[in-house]
Parts: sequence; C-alpha cells; structure tokens
Amino acid sequence: MTPARASDAVRHTPEPARTATDRRSEFEHDRARIIHSAAFRRLQGKTQVFGIYEGDFFRTRLTHSLEVAQIAKGVALTLGADPDLVEAVCLAHDLGHPPFGHNGERTLHQLMRAHGGFEGNAQTLRIVTRLEHKHADYAGLNLTYQTLDGMLKYKTCIDASAIANAPQGLVKGFYAADHAFVEVIVRQTGSGQQRSLECQIMDVADDIAYSVHDLEDSLKAGLLSPADLRRLPPARVVRDVNTKLTAWGQPVTESTVHQELSQIADRLEQLEQRSFRAGRKMLTRDLIHEFASSVGIQSHARHEHIDTDFPNRVRIEALKAFESYKVINNPRVTTLAHKGKEVLRRLFAVLDQGQESIGLFPEDHGEHYENALLNGDEAARKRVICDFLAGMTDSYALRFYSRLFVPGEGSFYEML
Repeated sequence: MTPARASDAVRHTPEPARTATDRRSEFEHDRARIIHSAAFRRLQGKTQVFGIYEGDFFRTRLTHSLEVAQIAKGVALTLGADPDLVEAVCLAHDLGHPPFGHNGERTLHQLMRAHGGFEGNAQTLRIVTRLEHKHADYAGLNLTYQTLDGMLKYKTCIDASAIANAPQGLVKGFYAADHAFVEVIVRQTGSGQQRSLECQIMDVADDIAYSVHDLEDSLKAGLLSPADLRRLPPARVVRDVNTKLTAWGQPVTESTVHQELSQIADRLEQLEQRSFRAGRKMLTRDLIHEFASSVGIQSHARHEHIDTDFPNRVRIEALKAFESYKVINNPRVTTLAHKGKEVLRRLFAVLDQGQESIGLFPEDHGEHYENALLNGDEAARKRVICDFLAGMTDSYALRFYSRLFVPGEGSFYEML
C-alpha cells in the first residue's frame, strides 16, 4: 500500500496554474473545496443518531465528520500518508447522507429501487462530481483523482443486477451512471478494486468515532447506563460482533463480549468517581487514544489492510453492536425515525406528479425535472426528486412537508 503524494495529484479538468503566493498543495485545495461546499454546510442539519431537534449537545453529521477527520489525521501522520488528503477524504465521506439518518437512506433506496437505487456513498460521489456548482468550466468540485479514490469505500456498481440480488438491503457502491468515471479514477490512481490507503484510514477512523462518540451521546441521553453494559449481552449482539470479525477468522464468545463491555462500564464509574462532570469525556478521550494508537497494517485473510489490532477491533465491534441493539433500535429513537420515513415517502409522491410538480421544486431542480419530463426519461425524473430530497436537512424536510400538507403553515416570504 503506497500513500498518494500531492506531487502526483491530477484533476479530471485541468485548471490554470496557481499563483506564486498560493503555497497550498492540490490536496489542500480539495479540502477547501469540500469545506466551502453547500453539501458540507448542510451536514450540520442532518441526523447522526439522535435527531438534531433533540438538543445541541448531540452529534450531527457535520460534527461527526470533523471528529473522523481529526482522528484520521493523527493516524495518517503515523502511517506516512498525506494528512491533507486524508482530512479531505474524511470531511467528504458523509456528504451523501440524506435527512433522518440511515432510515432516510433505506427509504430513498426503496423509492428508487427500480431506477438505480440510492446509497449514501454513491450519492457522495455524485455530489462532488455532478451536483455541486463551483465553476462554469466543470460540473462538481473537480477534485483530484486521489481524493475521489479515497472516497470510494465500496467499488461495486449499483446496477439492476446488484439491486435485484439484494432485495432486502442497500447495495453499497457507486451508481451505474458513474461507472465509466470510476474506471477513470482507478486507472489514474492504480488502486484497482482495492481501497486506497487513505480510504482505509478514513474507514477505521469512522469506526472509532462512531463507536465511542455514540456511546458518549447515548450515556448523555439516558438511553444507556453502566448497568446496561454490565448485563449479559443478547445473542444478536454476539452474532453481530462475530459477523464483523469474519475476516479475522477469530470468533469471540459471549463471555468475551460481556467482559469487554463490563470493563468499559467499570472504567466509566471509576472516572466519574474522580471527576463526575468530566467522567464521560475522559472515557471518550481514553478510548479514542487507545483505538487510534493501535491502528497499523494488519495481515489476515491473505491480505494486508489498515485496521486496529485485534483486541481493539473486538472492543469497537462490541460497542457498535451493543449500541445498535440498545439505542438505535430503542422505541424512543425508532418511533421518531418512522416519522422521517413517512415524510420522505409523502414528499416523493407529491413531487412525482408530472407537470403539477414542476412548480413545487426550487428553480434549479424544477428545470432538471421539467427536462426529464419532456424527454420522457422516468429514471432521470425520479433521480431529480431523489437528489432534492437527499440534499435536505432534517429540519428543511419537515418545514417543506408542513408547507405542503399542514394548513396554516408556510409563508410566501420563506425561501425554498
């Protein structure tokens, strides 16, 4: 695995030479373009686990992306990767997530199953290569091939066959419409079907942030307690942990999962006895440091990849599986998530009524919808609706819904 270098950076559309006073590398330019994009700003209004309307303590997609980038940058410095490239990849990795978290993602996929599907990673690539508007000379942000390759977490084409073979779930990858461009990316970088080094660093940093920060948020929300962590984990948690450890070829027992979670509970209580107010934050700091410090080149299943060592991978997967069981599937969370699904379904239906729907879109989306309608291109028409809904923040989706369906809501003076 060879790190990408800024001196080798190439863009799809050549750009004028930089001025002598601009000392930034091409990867630093990529990072700046991502930070200044509209899609990045909208992450502040998109759900991570708890809805953004639940309070300003809990993480959003934006704060999560910033935390992933911070963790990954430290790992990059240790492994000799370009920290600016890794940071750019991490800041962009969730741009394609729709409102209402993974429930929103699954809902849009079901609505788009017959028309190319929907998936967050695929939407991220679509945003940075097609939907963002930065310059008249090209579509998207014209990021370097190296940054785009780092964002390709799943190099699978989401075509009709792939969707048909996964009737109950998402297909993770890139849209069929982007297949030719993805081939150009991997040819330019030479990564082939393997994830780039920078992509692997992003992936493990994402897991670290997800497992630890969701724990902190769940404790704060009162949906999780040290007592919960000490209880014998249900069979589904142990099963989920071992599913994630398949590549390691080292299954773990119920006792091991129980021990790891109990030890985390013990550490939290010890830290809270020392400093009640700072206990959770100290645990978060310690776990992230331990997980990130163990990241390196791991060799198993006859190939090398970037990951934590095995003991820390077990701890990460135990936290993720337990949080999914105890928090993400908690009725206090799922009932609100159901509302988000219904909002997206009803908005999709009302926006897909042909000529009657044109005036419901903001101007740019309305033009694309009308062109698809005139061309008789059903898939393109549905994709315009999907792009519009996927780009919404949680609060904007709720306001748009109220404007259309709730009597007395909405105003002529509100911007769409």
